Amino acid sequence: MRVVHISFSDSGGAGLAALRLHEALLEFGVESYLLCFHKQSRSVPNVICIRKPLYIKFLEKLPIRFRNNKYIRFIDLHGKDYECLSFPEAYDCISQHPMIKKADVINLHWVGSTLNYKSFFQKVQKPIIWTLHDMNPFLGFAHYMGDIQRNPLDLNLEQRIAQKKAKWISHSSHLEIVCLCNWMKHYSMQSDSFRQYPQHIIRNSVNTQIYKLYNKNYIRSIFNIPNDKYIFLFVSQSVSNPRKGFDILLEAIKDLDNSCYLMVVGKTVDIDTKANIRFFQTIHDEQLMALIYSAADAFILPSREDNLPNTMLESLCCGTPVITMPTGGMVDIIEDGINGIMAKSIDTESLKDAIHQFIEQFYNFDNEKISRIAHKFFSPERQAKEYYMLYQSIIKNK
Repeated sequence: MRVVHISFSDSGGAGLAALRLHEALLEFGVESYLLCFHKQSRSVPNVICIRKPLYIKFLEKLPIRFRNNKYIRFIDLHGKDYECLSFPEAYDCISQHPMIKKADVINLHWVGSTLNYKSFFQKVQKPIIWTLHDMNPFLGFAHYMGDIQRNPLDLNLEQRIAQKKAKWISHSSHLEIVCLCNWMKHYSMQSDSFRQYPQHIIRNSVNTQIYKLYNKNYIRSIFNIPNDKYIFLFVSQSVSNPRKGFDILLEAIKDLDNSCYLMVVGKTVDIDTKANIRFFQTIHDEQLMALIYSAADAFILPSREDNLPNTMLESLCCGTPVITMPTGGMVDIIEDGINGIMAKSIDTESLKDAIHQFIEQFYNFDNEKISRIAHKFFSPERQAKEYYMLYQSIIKNK
């Protein structure tokens, strides 16, 4: 069986998830290839960088309003609050790629603006699995519902593009959808694009050789982290991304006493706060990141919307409980008082209450048990086996 994955990148949240699946399948004995447009991994075999024409690369370096895109002129980008914009009519450098022609099954991941929907789904009549890392495949140009809600004037264009995408996707005769959580599956099954296709839930995996229990006190001594405080951790690729809810967290911890200490990992902006916070820059080294998770008493995930964040899985595998909001894959995974605390609603007061609840129950959390259970549910072996069975099924039924 030859599986070909297509991903915008092999890094970042969705790109890393695709790379981990690719590695898990290789270890499982599957002939797996990962095609991506931005390659960072050097040690993983069968990762192939898709080459774009020079003029396409030039256009991509321009500010989005200057790119040759027929939709941009309808969007007033000034003052708009979009996390990401992706359009479905990219230059087609995927459908005719030699590896696509050799594939037994194709696994789409986060493709952004790199997939020409019309061309791809007309030309590629092979079994396709689409793993949904966010909502963009069944929305228009937005990636989460919050983008649409914050920018209501663009709703008409958003709906028109979503209808076009649904029409082009319908040309695929062998398509099945993989969601990472029930929350995503709920929206996917309601969408015009995917409601007629089979839907599955398969969780992402984590490298359990890296993300595991470490000696908390020893790590704190290395990083000069205080041992006499409750240590909380927040991680985001971009701390200023409103969807990730760092603003909610800042408000929630504002009135906490000096016994609490917050570590923040990710690209930051200037933040005027008197809170007891230590900022790290983005950490790309997974071993170092595992140590940071292990140094914390709890990982705080205050997202307004999210799918199944890698950060949550990594934290749990390190035995660190998660304080989070009732949305996305967090609802599937977090059990109050067992592996974390779930806020009652998505707001500052509820998050503040959840943090206080964690402090009150601090000694009830069993880090070793949290790690052991997470290793079972998020192991690469489990993920590879579930995908392998799905690939076999879709190939058999084509």
